[in-house]
Parts: sequence; C-alpha cells; structure tokens
Amino acid sequence: MDFHQLRVFVEVARQKNFSRAAENIFLSQPTISAHIKTLENEVGTPLLDRGQRELRLTEAGKILFQYAQELLEIKEEALSAIQKEYKILKGHLGIAASSVPGAYLLPRLLKSFHHNYPGVTFSILLRDTGQVLQSVKDYTYDLGFAGEPGTKEGLGQVKLVEDELILIASPDTEIPGAGATKAEQAGPGLPSIELYDCIDKPFILREPGSATRKVFEKALKKQLGKSFSLNVIGYLESQEAIKEAVKTGLGLTVISRKAVEQELKAGLLAGYRLKDLSLQRDFYLVFRKKRILPPLSDAFLKFTVQFFNAKSPEKTLFNGNLPGRSSGQ
Repeated sequence: MDFHQLRVFVEVARQKNFSRAAENIFLSQPTISAHIKTLENEVGTPLLDRGQRELRLTEAGKILFQYAQELLEIKEEALSAIQKEYKILKGHLGIAASSVPGAYLLPRLLKSFHHNYPGVTFSILLRDTGQVLQSVKDYTYDLGFAGEPGTKEGLGQVKLVEDELILIASPDTEIPGAGATKAEQAGPGLPSIELYDCIDKPFILREPGSATRKVFEKALKKQLGKSFSLNVIGYLESQEAIKEAVKTGLGLTVISRKAVEQELKAGLLAGYRLKDLSLQRDFYLVFRKKRILPPLSDAFLKFTVQFFNAKSPEKTLFNGNLPGRSSGQ
C-alpha cells in the first residue's frame, strides 16, 4: 500500500465512478482498476460494491477511506513543512479550468510561472464551469479558473480579468441590418445589431454547464422574457468545434471575444455586439476559503494574483493563505 494507490482509491470513492476518477487524475481506467484491485488484495476484502449503478464503499472501504484521507493530508503537511524550511518549490501542479481561461489565459500565465519556477510541471483539466467549481469544492483540485464566481458553499474567488460575449457568424452569412456597418469590422470596435435581426438564423450553443451559455441565457430572459426562444440546431462542448462550425456557415453563436480575437482580425469570422443585452462577465481564480494550500498551489495563487494585477482582498490568509473576502460571500 503506497500513497499513490491511496490517492487513486480516495478519488474513486469521491467520484463513485472509475471513468471520472481516471479523467481527474490523468490515468487510464484499467490502471485505476488495477490499483484498486491491488489494495483489495492487500487488505483481504473488497473495498467497493460494484453491483450498483453507482460505486459504493463497503464497510471496509469506509474505514480505509477515512484513514486514507488523513494519511494523504499528513503527507501534504510533511512536504509543506520541508519545502517551507528549505524554500523548495517544485513538483506537479494540477489545475482545473473552463474552456476560455484554459485556452486563452493560462498559457501566458504558465509560461511566466514556469520561467520563475522551472522545477514545476503542470496539467490542466478542461471542463465546463460547473465541473470546475465542483472539482475545487470536493478537493480534487486546489485551484480552478472559471467564468463564474465560486458561489457554492466553501468557495471563494479572486476576479482576474473582464470579458464580453459577442455574436459571431461566418463572413458570408447575411444578417439584416448589419450590412451598413460591416466596414466597422476593420476598426477597433464591433458593429452593433439587434438580436431580432438574426432571430431566424440557426444557433449553436455550448453545453448546459457552460458559463458562456448561462450568461447569454440569463441576458435573454432578463431583457426579452422567458417565452423568447432561439432557433437552436445543436450543442457542442468544444469552443474550437463551435468556432469551426460557425466558420462553415452552420449557424451563429455567442462566444467570448477573447476566444475569437485572431479570427476576427484575419477575417475568418464576423463579430457583432448585441444591442440591449448585457453580456459582460468576468474570469475568476476559485479556491476553498478554509483550506490551507500546499506550498506549490499557494505560490501559484499568489503569482496569478500578481500576474493579472488582481485586486487583493482585504483579508488574506496567505499561507494559510486564501483570500478571505470574495464577491461570492
């Protein structure tokens, strides 16, 4: 029995599913199963009840789960104490991020962080905003980057940057009322149109857990009422897939402007602001308010706040070091 096996077991117990656990800790499902089987052989009894639709802990599994969490916490405390004493900063940094910050904020941030701390490796789990918040809440990840504040109980956040959602279409797509303003595409601003000008056009949206979709749908309901509906022809989880679909003329979508800056400049997509719809939103670094972070995660949190010149909360527990005030409180 080693710490790695215990980490795998704890993740399976939390997710109640081999596949989700495998995705979260970047291992294959057969590898996960093999680690669990090795543990069960060592303790001499099953740890998981596999007869249910959702995995459940056996009585032996419940006992091991309690001790495993304590052992893993003690290990982190020991490493933290050593690293603090000798000012060592290395190891592997796991980050959860939704699609826009994962693709358009983190690369520059990680390049700068790696330049300062070359002994650190990293991995990024790309999921929708709801899954990112949940992965921080259930201790799967220390930190997450998302398009919503951490309003769930126990979560706080630091606002990093502002963003806006815009309508995009293929340059060949004719939108009534937009023809006279297409020349504005060459300028720094974007033309503004009425949503009703494209109401009959097919739309492609993100999955339900996406913050982009939530902001758009909330704005629609607030301005136009619950009875208003779009001609939605499909849903895609990938930001890149949606952009490619729009380029082909399959439909229109609302998307983060940060995600399409290059395509707008190259003329591969046409972008529009929607009049009378409030489509501003922010990106956040999310954390658990009452958790003392390991040194690596703590250093990355501090570095991120400085990198984005984010407004520091009035109370900080830096290390134990979480911003103590957040807009979600």
